[in-house]
Order: sequence, then C-alpha cells, then structure tokens
Amino acid sequence: MMSNILVLILVFLSTLFTLLVIYRERKAFAKRATRHVNAKQSVHTAPTPRVGGIAIAVGVLSGALLSGNDLFGTLLWTTLPIFLIGLLEDLGPDTPPSLRLGVAAFSAVLAILVLNMHVTRLNIPAVDILMSVSLFGIAFTIFASTGMTHAINLIDGLNGLSSSVVIVIMVSFGLVAYQYGHTDLIIINAVICVSFIGFMCMNFPHGRVFLGDAGAYSIGHLIAWNAIILLNREPNISAWGVLLIVLWPVLDTVFAMVRRLITGHPISRPDKLHYHHVLMRLVILMTHKTIGVKEANPIGSFLSWPLMALPCFLGYSLIEDTRGAITAIIFFTLAYVVTYHLLVHNAAKFRNITNV
Repeated sequence: MMSNILVLILVFLSTLFTLLVIYRERKAFAKRATRHVNAKQSVHTAPTPRVGGIAIAVGVLSGALLSGNDLFGTLLWTTLPIFLIGLLEDLGPDTPPSLRLGVAAFSAVLAILVLNMHVTRLNIPAVDILMSVSLFGIAFTIFASTGMTHAINLIDGLNGLSSSVVIVIMVSFGLVAYQYGHTDLIIINAVICVSFIGFMCMNFPHGRVFLGDAGAYSIGHLIAWNAIILLNREPNISAWGVLLIVLWPVLDTVFAMVRRLITGHPISRPDKLHYHHVLMRLVILMTHKTIGVKEANPIGSFLSWPLMALPCFLGYSLIEDTRGAITAIIFFTLAYVVTYHLLVHNAAKFRNITNV
C-alpha cells in the first residue's frame, strides 16, 4: 500500500495539474460562464471558468483510489448525482432550484441506503425520543444533508472563501477522527484538505478558476456525511459539538433565508447581502473606492477567515460537551447577527460620506 504522504502529494499534484489544464483552456470554459457575470450574487466582472469542481473531483478520486479506502469510495458514489447536476449548472443552462434540492436529497437517500445509517440523536432528550423512530431520523438526515450541500454553495461568494471554510472544517473533523482512532475518516479529511489547498493556488487571491456548483454541492455532501458517520460511530460525541464545527455555513444559510422572508423575497432568490458581501463592500467604502471589487474580493475573504475558523476549532474542543457547545453556538449566533448589522450600518455611513 502506498504511503499516506505520497498519496497526499499525488492528490495535490493531480488537483493542481487539472486546474492548470482548465486555466489553459479558460477561454472555452469562460464562454459558458458568461451568463454568471450578470448573476444577482456575482462580484466578479469577467467570465471565469466555474469548473474547479472537476479538479477537486480528480484530486479526491485519486486519493480514494490510491488509499484503498472502501468508505471513501462508497461516499463518492453517493456524491455522484449531486456532482453531475452541479456540473450541468456550471456548464449548461440554469436548472431549477427544486431540481438541485431534489438531487441533493437523492444523494442523501443513497448514502443512507449504502451506509445503513442515519442521524438517531440530537442530544435533546425530548427530541431524541422522536429521532429514535426511523422515519423521523431518516427525514432529518435527508434534511441535514441537503441543507449542508446547499450551504457550502451559498458561502462560495469570494475568492478562497468556501475553500478556507472547507479546509478548517475538514481539519477539525480530522482531529476528531484522530482522537477516536478512525483512520478511514482521517484519510478522507486529509485528502479533501490537500485537494482544496491545491485549488486555493488557482483561486486565491486572483480567482483564476472558481469552484462552481459541482464542487460546492459535492463537498457539502461529504461534510454532512463525515458528521453523520462520526455521530453514529461515537456515542460520546455531541451533535451540538458537530454543529459548532459546521456553524458558519449553517448560520449564513439560515440568516439568508430569514432575511429574504422578512424582506418578502423568495428564499431561493440569490442576493449580494451575505456577510462576506457586506464585508467586502465595507472594505471598498472605507478605502474611499481607491480599491475596486477585484482587490476587495480577496481582502473580504481574508478578513472572514478568523470568524469562520474559531467555531470550528472550538467545536473540536467541545466535541463531547453538549452544554458548552450550545453556549458557544448561542454566542456565535448573537455575534454573527450583531456584527452583520454593524457592518451594514457602517457601510451605509461610509456610503453617505463618500456619496457612493
């Protein structure tokens, strides 16, 4: 069996090589990405290849094959439907949100069937009685897996943003897996981390290639099932500790849904009011527009990294402490809401000053 270090080196090289091929053929891919420049949530001004998910798939698949990890291979099979529908969205015509939600749910059902597991507890005594009934447990598992699949896609708004989130989440899950001795999960987390590090070489800071829906949906599915597998294997792990690890994409998604409901907009309608969008806009305004969107994009992403990493690593520290994890989740949720409104307030203030 090939050494793990060599496997990771080959994963990195295969990801980077595929990205270089995509970048070399960027004109052909960018033609298909023209329509995304005018998308409501877009912050880039030039057509950019959105098929970084292909490179991630090559790197992750090479890692699964070279490591001989059976669990890894099984998970990738369940990821295939959502990867394909994401790739269709990246390369072809727009697909209805309901179709993408349905395919994500189908991938979740596949995982439930082939892994023979689902969420059976949330560490809330009254709720856990319901979760012990298979029907409720399976329904929640499909909901959680589908939600995480789309949550990663929603935070994919600035150069390096979703990639950095994925890396810190996978590092945290890898530390949990190491703590409990789950070698197969350690390998999965390490391979995904290294593949995304390779992707960052082309995505941050200049955004030469974007992750796209195929990459975001696929990694969201893998993150969800990493969490579900850990909860099934280790009864001492708290569901709230796991939630704390993935808190940033969950918070951003829930807050976006609430925001759109309050303003009377459809939940599925994209906008540029996510936390990272507002932060990037504030960077532009605070510099009195001496820098533009192109420069503010990676700066906004970089400023977001500590905010996303802290709950991840705290989740690892509190992985068995339900009360501590709940307290941390309440704190970070309040901090998210308060700082978001402060960002909006200051952006409005600077806009008035600069007449932007």
